[in-house]
Amino acid sequence: MTPASRAAGWLARLELRFEGRAGGITRLAHNRHEGPLRLIKALPLPDGRVQAVIVHPPGGLVGGDRLELDVELGPDARVLCTTPGAQKWYRSPAEAAVARTRVRVAAGGAIEWLPQPAIVYDRARVEQSIDFELAADARMIGWECLVLGRAAMGERFATGALRQRLTLSVEGGARWAEHTVADAGDRLFASPLGWGGRTVACTVWAAAPADAIDDDLRDAWRALLDEACASDDGRGARLDAGATRPTPGLLGARLRADDSQVVMRIAQSLWARARPAVLGAASAPPRIWAT
Repeated sequence: MTPASRAAGWLARLELRFEGRAGGITRLAHNRHEGPLRLIKALPLPDGRVQAVIVHPPGGLVGGDRLELDVELGPDARVLCTTPGAQKWYRSPAEAAVARTRVRVAAGGAIEWLPQPAIVYDRARVEQSIDFELAADARMIGWECLVLGRAAMGERFATGALRQRLTLSVEGGARWAEHTVADAGDRLFASPLGWGGRTVACTVWAAAPADAIDDDLRDAWRALLDEACASDDGRGARLDAGATRPTPGLLGARLRADDSQVVMRIAQSLWARARPAVLGAASAPPRIWAT
């Protein structure tokens, strides 16, 4: 049975809670799942963090499916969340597939949110929301990347609908919000104020107390992006990108291209550049990215 022909949608929930312990050690305190959404690994890292690898075994969503993910970090907990592969939004004749994620970080906590891209198939109907709620002195580096269609197969997102919300709040105050409500073919996807005709879009954030994110870090991100936009990778990949510091303690970047590998490589370089200032140390990429 193909994903699109499955009669009944899946409901899947995953609740995770991490606690900070003495000596800078983080431990998994709560792990509850229902349906096909699971934490497959909670790996302790040498610096006391936990690397949490979240997987959706079916690999994709079709109309009627619903994913609910709730991640909570207690005081001083430090977690890197990632996924082993791309999430796929399959074609849905009528009903939308829904994914809702909520991440809460308490005082002194730090979250690195580094999922693989999500791919929207032609005729998919997507409803996605991702909300980050940080305490005043919590810290975060993360990204979200969306790919429209399967370019390698000559497929474009020509029919369907995209409903997406990305928000980041600090102490209950909104700091960043993106809302997309558009059907395939909407002028948003061609407009230079939207997707600019590209098929891949990615937002990267860094959030921390104001003194951790200064003009120097913003300028370093801009220099990385300017170099990437000017480079030629031999495949004709085009990239548009920019970075801004809209409020003290928040740095954001937006990347648009037609190659998700190019976009993710640059997002990783922004993460690596921001980590010493935002989280206090450099770090190697998670090993699961290489598998």
